[in-house]
Amino acid sequence: MTLPGYEAQRIEAMQWAYSVKKQSDYDTVVLDADLTQSHPIREVSIGQITKELRSDRETIGKGHEYATSVREVARDTRFTRAFDGSSDILGWLFAFGCGKVQSTQQGATTAYLHKFTLFDPAVEATSQLPVTTVVEQITSAAALKRALMSMAVTGITVSAEGFEHLSVSADFIGSGQAVASTLSMPELVAASYLSSNAATITLGDAAEDITTRIRSWSVALANNPKEGRGYFPSSGLYRGRLEVGARTVIPSLVVDLSADSDLLDDFLANTEIALDILCEGDVISGSYKHSIRFVFPDLQYQAVLIEEDEGMLTYALSFDENTVLYDSGSADPPVKVEVVNTVPAYLEASA
Repeated sequence: MTLPGYEAQRIEAMQWAYSVKKQSDYDTVVLDADLTQSHPIREVSIGQITKELRSDRETIGKGHEYATSVREVARDTRFTRAFDGSSDILGWLFAFGCGKVQSTQQGATTAYLHKFTLFDPAVEATSQLPVTTVVEQITSAAALKRALMSMAVTGITVSAEGFEHLSVSADFIGSGQAVASTLSMPELVAASYLSSNAATITLGDAAEDITTRIRSWSVALANNPKEGRGYFPSSGLYRGRLEVGARTVIPSLVVDLSADSDLLDDFLANTEIALDILCEGDVISGSYKHSIRFVFPDLQYQAVLIEEDEGMLTYALSFDENTVLYDSGSADPPVKVEVVNTVPAYLEASA
């Protein structure tokens, strides 16, 4: 049998590396010595480098309607990745997605508590999202092993159906610049996965435990960056900044309907409520476990819909950007995200 003159490449051969450290500035790649992390990917999209082109097709005077020349104006890089939710990947994503972290070692153990909050541009004196470098080895060919520079986390969705593992999806946007890499790819992290079957969820003005009523839940962070402002005089082909836009962090839940009308009453009365979602995993040491926690101190329902799921009645509890409220009396408005894992620190600058 005559074989084709090439070897088709399998997606399973793809590897990647990332860093818990941020770039020292928007244009400086993370050092290879700091690109020490890799994590299993559930659904992968390879980093796509695209170009904005301008041609003479619509100009008059050529005697025809066809393009005769084209020039490059700008480049862009982006990808979306989906993961099974571990404390490692969740910590990394929310560090870069929120932009501010306070990390504390838990006693004399290897457990660290990370408190992530949406950074305040007025306090931090910048609207720039923190960025890092991601290395992809798409095949064994050197030409397809590259460092994607200035990657920012622009969106994160964490969700769970019933008792299942947490599902995580994240969107990234970079500068458009990619450079060849000779990095020795790191081993996959020994991930500790989190599941909704070890969750505790409270809701309402009286913090009622509704854990056993939960059918599904999600939390979605969107940074809505100002993509177009990244290109400016002197920026050249590549994006030179990525500023945060009007951010949203929005939860949603589907819960079993109970014999009373508790949640519907809160909706109709415009009651301000709180939501607390805690998912725990394996023990790290003593009482410290791998975990993630979302705390929304001040919410109002946008909608409470009565629906059906497998023959049982449910409430679909919806919130939006108008009903996730900024609570000026809270230390962490409008949401607090906490992760416990064994990573000592995030967002330190790569030297």
